[in-house]
Amino acid sequence: VQPVQLSKMISDWNRSICGLVTEDVIPVNDTAAFINDVVFAAVNVPFCVFAVFSNLVAIVVVVKTAALHKPFNMLLCSLAFVDCLTGAIAQPLFIARRLVIHRAHVSCDYQLELYVLSRFCARLSIMLSFVNITVMSFDRYSALSKPLHYRANASNRGKYANYMLLWLKTVADIILALNKQGENTNPGLGTP
Repeated sequence: VQPVQLSKMISDWNRSICGLVTEDVIPVNDTAAFINDVVFAAVNVPFCVFAVFSNLVAIVVVVKTAALHKPFNMLLCSLAFVDCLTGAIAQPLFIARRLVIHRAHVSCDYQLELYVLSRFCARLSIMLSFVNITVMSFDRYSALSKPLHYRANASNRGKYANYMLLWLKTVADIILALNKQGENTNPGLGTP
């Protein structure tokens, strides 16, 4: 079988199984792929636990220490919160999806829902991390380029509102992008 024909056969085959999109590769060799995914899960679960607890420690230290209540530390807490969400939600969903996908040949129970939720959480954590790093970069630039102006105008209250608006805009953008993509590729992914 030609490689092009094989990829088209696999692509058509994946499209017909559980309504999953063509990018989601369903393993053909169940034993080897399942062992790889179990090893992947065994390695990633300790990293998930470490990410959650280490970022919670960083957040608690900044919140409990009054000397650390500064705008830049608030940005670091925001990034730690996103990393904590990644370790608590996005990584476990990805691991669950990789383990459950092996049952696609037997049962389609929750395959599509798990795929959509996993993809949403992964995009959310990636985009929120990029937003936080971008805001931190602009904050550091303004602090270094105009230090007197930065100290005079830096207030936690105004920055809280700006960060919350950025987070809400990012979440809305991801929801709209997933909804639009679902309408274009698979009728089961979008909402009517």
